[in-house]
Amino acid sequence: MSEEADGLLIRIIEIAMRTRPDEHGRVRLPTERELSELLNVQRPTVRERLTVLETLGFVNRRQGSGTFLSLPNAQVLQFYFEVSLKLGFLSLDQIQKALEMIGMEMAMTAAIDASNDELDGLEEILTHMVNATSIDTFAQCQLDFHIGLARASHNPVIMLIIDGLTSVIRVVMTSHIRMISVVKGSFDRSLLTYKSVVQALRDREPETARLALQECYTLWRRESSKISILSVKE
Repeated sequence: MSEEADGLLIRIIEIAMRTRPDEHGRVRLPTERELSELLNVQRPTVRERLTVLETLGFVNRRQGSGTFLSLPNAQVLQFYFEVSLKLGFLSLDQIQKALEMIGMEMAMTAAIDASNDELDGLEEILTHMVNATSIDTFAQCQLDFHIGLARASHNPVIMLIIDGLTSVIRVVMTSHIRMISVVKGSFDRSLLTYKSVVQALRDREPETARLALQECYTLWRRESSKISILSVKE
């Protein structure tokens, strides 16, 4: 898309932001004809840009009611990361490294801002992790833990990124758990590291929480290296 087209999208959003909400608190955009006159472009051009904004989740068009400003969700990001992974533009290793960087920031912030209810929720996830009877279930618990940690960080940018990465993170974690499942005691060691994270969060120690979660990721690599050693011995 050209810079001119990008600018037009921004101008439409700016017009929407200057529009007063209706009695229901909704921001209704001007009609295509009105936008065409305000922007000094043809109506088909306006219609095309509104379609782009609708696809991105910034507007919601309702037949007979009009076009309303809306808050985009993580579906666009989810689609982008899923397709990028399948096409080989992103690798599982790159996704895992990104998760580690974001995760440690989440842990530090959650140690300061998490509510007791949110920490209780993380404890409950650990209970499910203890009772997990399959690789997929254990991986889902790890994913749920990271999602809970993102919520506990109370940072909308981090939450949006984690929501967008959810499906590919699940792939990373399932792949990882399946790989290390052959290493004796790997699940128990992993569970202990997650318990250390929650304890650091309850102690309200940001740096300790960061180091504890970093140990979770270090353990992943350590267990994976054991598989390589076992393969050489065989």
